[in-house]
Formats: sequence, structure tokens, C-alpha cells
Amino acid sequence: MRGIRKLGVAAVALAVGVLGAGKSHALIDDPYTSFTQPANALVMPFDQEEGHSTFFLVSNISGVSPVGDGGYIAGVTTHWSYWSESCDHLADVYVCLTLNDTVVVDPSDVSAIDAGNNPIGPKIDLSGKKGFVVVTAYATDEICSDSSIRDNQLVDDAIVGTYTIANTEVGSAFGNDAIGLGTDFFGDYTELPGAGYDKFTIQTFNPETLDDSLVVLLALQEKNGSGSTASREVGPYAPPVGGIRADLIYYDNLEIPTSLPEATIRCATFTTLFPGADSLIPDTISLLSSGTLRLENFKPAIGGETGRFIYGVHGQAVGAFGGSSNMKYKLTGLN
Repeated sequence: MRGIRKLGVAAVALAVGVLGAGKSHALIDDPYTSFTQPANALVMPFDQEEGHSTFFLVSNISGVSPVGDGGYIAGVTTHWSYWSESCDHLADVYVCLTLNDTVVVDPSDVSAIDAGNNPIGPKIDLSGKKGFVVVTAYATDEICSDSSIRDNQLVDDAIVGTYTIANTEVGSAFGNDAIGLGTDFFGDYTELPGAGYDKFTIQTFNPETLDDSLVVLLALQEKNGSGSTASREVGPYAPPVGGIRADLIYYDNLEIPTSLPEATIRCATFTTLFPGADSLIPDTISLLSSGTLRLENFKPAIGGETGRFIYGVHGQAVGAFGGSSNMKYKLTGLN
């Protein structure tokens, strides 16, 4: 997802100000996150606990491995690093993706995959677990060896992904695009948003009428991956105690705000908007319309030079009507 990096953001802001002068308005692109462009790294939640099932779909639509004299190898090797909701590192495998190749992965049947789409090595079963996976694209050689063969050289603008999570107990499911992240300006590591953000929003139907609701909040940190590539990859924000705290406010369809208890997000937080003890909405509060849930005043701060960021998704269903939406955030400053 090669876009504007930190060195170019100020120029973009200036261009927007000049070209957008007058009565016209323009959207300011988020140069760090994409749900539409190929990326260096993908982040996707998974839930493989009893009564739930997940599938990942990842495609290499433009990733190639550069070689000398302007040549290239039509493929990349992808490192899949799995993390639990409690910050435990669960598994590492390499999956070869030749150009225009696609792979479907079931977390209960994880293994390395070679250039011929054949599983190799031991199988890993993550049944009973939930958390998230980070898929990072690296340069490879003619036989699609792991990333060490090319000194762990990152490849941007390479891969896209989607995922589905099913609740088999109630018969609902939702899917969404993977979070796509690009590299820093020099291509040394996967980069999280480097601008200022202070308001994040989750959309929902009336919480009192939901038949299914799953909210996943991901607290991520740069240069916190696993193994020999840890300093290049995104991983969990995993402080020894606590996490990133945020104030919560619910706005109903009459724009009336209701303050909710503070949330703490660490690694992967799986919760719901069903009012209840394990929800973002306590059972002592009745919210009787559709609306938006706002997260704000993050402590410690996210974005900027912190190397930390939060993403989220809400999967919901009311009867036969369901779907999911990514958490939206408001850009408040540029570095």
C-alpha cells in the first residue's frame, strides 16, 4: 500500500489547502491504512472458540520480489504470525504466494504452504483460541524460500485480504476487508498511522434488538512482531499491566449522548454491544435506538510518534439482516 509516508504528509496537507481553497471541499486520504489497495501487511481478527469459526482469504495481486538488473521474481513469501487475545504468540508459518495466487486459511488447520499450494511441515490447530493474525509480505527466491533468504526484505503494494467470522450457535456470520498497512518511507518496517487521531466511531443497530454482536478492538504496536523479523512487523500492544484506556460515549439517533464506563484495550479485545456484564454497554443502561459508539481521550496516546494504534470492527445481525463495519476515525493532525 505504497502511499504518502511521513516525509510527504506535510506536502499533501499544503496541496489540499491550496487546491481546496474557496468553497470546494476535499477528502484527506489516510496515507497509512487501506481497505482498497494492496499492502505490505494485513491484520485480521479470528475467533475459533467453541461455537465460532473463521476463514482468511489472502491474494497476491501485485507483489513481486525484485532482483538485480531490474528483474523480478513473480511472487512473495508471506509470514503469518498468530497472536491470542491475551498477547500470547501462538504460531508462525510462511505461505508462498505467487503473482495472482490466492490462499484460504482455516485457523484450525494452519501450516506452511509451498509454491505449488501444497501444505508442508507440521499442522497447527488453533481451535479454542481467538485473537488476530498479521500477514507480512517479503521478497523471496525462485523456490519461494522463507524471508531470511533475502535478508527479510519487505515488499509493499503486494497483498489484499478478507476474513469471515461465523457464530454457528445463532447461525450468523460477517465478513470484512483485512486492515492493510504499508511500509515506512525507507521500507524498513510496517508502519502504523503517524498522524494524530482522537475520535473513533463504531456504528450499530439498536443494541436492545441485536441478535448477534461481536466487537473486536485491536491494540497494535510497530516493531513488535515475532522471531527474527520482530523489528520489521506489527504486533500486539502488550504492556505488562493494563492497556490503552478510552472514554466511551453513545450517541443515539436524536444525537443524545450517554456516557459509558471506560474501556481498556490490550492486544485483541473481544466484546459486544449486547448490554451486559461483558459488554461495552452495561446492563444498567438502556439504549433504545441505533447510533454510534465513540471512543476518545486515549491514555496513553496513539498515533503520531507513539508507534501505537487501535483498529476495530463490529459484526452484527438483527434477524436475517446483518453485516459488519470497520471503526472509523477522525484525523486531527499531520506530522
